[in-house]
Amino acid sequence: MDTWKQLICEANQAFQAGNWQDAEHQYLVAVSRINHLYAEYANDEQVMMAWLASYHNLSELYGRQGKSAAQLSNIMIPYHQLRNRLITQADNKPIYAAILHGLKLSCKELYLFQKSQLQGAKCVDMNALTQVIH
Repeated sequence: MDTWKQLICEANQAFQAGNWQDAEHQYLVAVSRINHLYAEYANDEQVMMAWLASYHNLSELYGRQGKSAAQLSNIMIPYHQLRNRLITQADNKPIYAAILHGLKLSCKELYLFQKSQLQGAKCVDMNALTQVIH
């Protein structure tokens, strides 16, 4: 897992510097490495969260580049896998709460993506959608 962490650190540095190509390469290698760990240790909460973070980092990178299809794909991969795990592993108490938490994070990412797409299309006034509290 140390290799994965190093790759993410390097990718994050490239991301912060605006070096999108290097960041993408590092994130993709990190995702590949963490996918292998996740396949082997799917019930390890830390591995699952590292796996989720890898996809979300890659999604954020694509969002910054305006690559909405790639951004959405990297949101939906963990969303679908976690949703399926929630259904099939409901009796696995030790990891169930972590799956729920990961699914919640994925839903938040999906919501933010959809919101940004609506705002970018300028077809919906997002201020009109917010609730007014009296």
